[in-house]
Amino acid sequence: MYKNSSEDSILLERQVQPLFENTMLSGLANICAAAILYSLLTEPLLSIFPCLGVVVFSLLRIGVAKHYLKTHRFKLQTYLNAHILLTMMMGIMWGVFEFIQYQVETLEIRNIVLLLNIALIAGSISTLSTYRNTYLAYVIPQSIGIFYLLSLYDTETAIYLQVAFTVFMGFMISSSLNMTRIHKNSVKLIRYNENLISDLNDEIRVRESVQVELEESKVGLENKVKKRTEDLIDTNVHLERVITKKEKAEQSLQYLAYHDELTGLPNRNLLVDRINQSIKISLRDNQQMAILFLDLDRFKNINDSLGHNVGDEVLKEIPIRLYSVLRSHDTISRNGGDEFVVVLEKLKDANEAVYVAKKIIACLAETFNVLSHTIHIGASIGISLYPDDGDTPLVLLRNADTAMYKAKKSGGKQLQFYDESMSHQLRDRLELESELHNALAENEFYMVYQPQVNCITGETTGFESLIRWKNKKLGEINPDRFVPILEETGLIYSVGEWVVAEVIAFVKTINDDKKVFSINLSALQCTRLDFLTFVSEQISMRDVKPSQIEFEITESILIKDFEKTKIFLNELHSMGCSIALDDFGTGYTSMNYLAQLPIDVIKIDKIFIKHIHQTENLKSIVKAIIMMSKSLNINNIFEGVETQNELDVIKEINGSIVQGYYYSKPLEESKVIDWLTP
Repeated sequence: MYKNSSEDSILLERQVQPLFENTMLSGLANICAAAILYSLLTEPLLSIFPCLGVVVFSLLRIGVAKHYLKTHRFKLQTYLNAHILLTMMMGIMWGVFEFIQYQVETLEIRNIVLLLNIALIAGSISTLSTYRNTYLAYVIPQSIGIFYLLSLYDTETAIYLQVAFTVFMGFMISSSLNMTRIHKNSVKLIRYNENLISDLNDEIRVRESVQVELEESKVGLENKVKKRTEDLIDTNVHLERVITKKEKAEQSLQYLAYHDELTGLPNRNLLVDRINQSIKISLRDNQQMAILFLDLDRFKNINDSLGHNVGDEVLKEIPIRLYSVLRSHDTISRNGGDEFVVVLEKLKDANEAVYVAKKIIACLAETFNVLSHTIHIGASIGISLYPDDGDTPLVLLRNADTAMYKAKKSGGKQLQFYDESMSHQLRDRLELESELHNALAENEFYMVYQPQVNCITGETTGFESLIRWKNKKLGEINPDRFVPILEETGLIYSVGEWVVAEVIAFVKTINDDKKVFSINLSALQCTRLDFLTFVSEQISMRDVKPSQIEFEITESILIKDFEKTKIFLNELHSMGCSIALDDFGTGYTSMNYLAQLPIDVIKIDKIFIKHIHQTENLKSIVKAIIMMSKSLNINNIFEGVETQNELDVIKEINGSIVQGYYYSKPLEESKVIDWLTP
């Protein structure tokens, strides 16, 4: 029996041993298959050559395998090459058998031949996959014949079957290669363990011989050696366990490096690689590619109100919804938080991206049933296109993110394509945000106060407190630009407390407890009960009457969370502060809301005041508001009064308190003192 002394030859011999042992089984299967087909064919003379070839080559291959298993007379590589060659000839015979089916007019016969060949391809994976080249030599010639046979069907069916067969063969070959790798690694591991055990056994034998020689004079040493031997065995077992744990840990780390732990989707690292690949494909095929940047609408409310467990379950559901409307080759990634990215390849034009984005918005707008909760969310989507909006992953992602922000600002549940002007707007916004973070520390905010005047008596009844920002770098910034950013960044809490402290401190200097100073509240402040404590402390510290402080809210605050707002406003009102509803008539305030809330003042928005002297409908609307207010025992303030004509109509309809440029623009603190001085 010939044995190659090298380790590689030993490993190869063990790897291919099952191949030769299974030859008899696979050979008989091929012979039976050939016999069955030959008996079924209506024209046996046409197929006698390939059938006979299968039988002959199967028998020859069985002979080679038996010769190897019994004698090992020749080198292993000689037997292996002969085995591969004969296997390939069998595959060629089956391929030829497929080729000649074009002369068979009976579709049932063709289908039987096709199914039998596919069965042989699938069945041979267990007998031939211990050595990769053997399986490939057998299935590739057959695959060519089957592919040709499938083309004989009508065009639509042929394409479908060819695609299906291609997928099947890809799976078979992939499975075969994987089985080859697993078998080869198993052989290596067994060989490694044998060597390790042999080495350990050698060491044990040496130690036992020493123990025999010293047994009479050194009995104590024998016990120590035995203990050492046991320790070595335990150490070996321990090392094997450590190695196994290390391998599992490395696999886990590898997975986590490229996947999101919660959803299992590709993370940003893998996403960038996928986008790079998509760019190459789009460049090669002269096609477009789209990046869809998704941000879930109102997701923060879910985490805040229902808890992160519910939020996590919603996030797990998102990929399921997305996969239901996307193609198999599209990529979905979680970018972090409630942001997801979809990569759409092989687009003919931008309309396809719009179509997919609308489907995504629609599917995410459907109700989520999570942990006994019925949840409604939506998605805002920004779209960037390759190559129009960038030629690198980071640029395309940044631009899609910018477009998503614009869609979010437009109200949500919308899609928005990127255009270059967005980058300028984003840069301006980022610059404002950066400067805002230091504005409070740099004392760049200041307050102005617009008088509220009784137009009948001419008496000033109060002031609306308005924040202003003069930045050292950018100059005077309009509140419409920076107040929304304060809310989005959370700076509204610290700045809001500064406003309250500043106004109450100024009220103390007026020394007139009949003047009421109103302070505008953000929706975010109305959810913070600790803000109530701060207000109470400031009023107590400055020793001013709570009735001198009024808080203004807008209609939109009521819609977001009425119950929380109701609790918040009742607490403010119980302190003695008054509550004003600002911009009345521009939103969706329910009369039921007004009846339940401690509203003291309704401020009639300037859109109803402008041109009121020219439009009877406006006058009628304002009259109705006044009548409703009186029925609810609520006072009115008319905003934005600028002309004598407007003032005359307000007097005519029994209005009294007005605010606007007709009397005064907002005044700085020193000007307020002058205004109140007789």
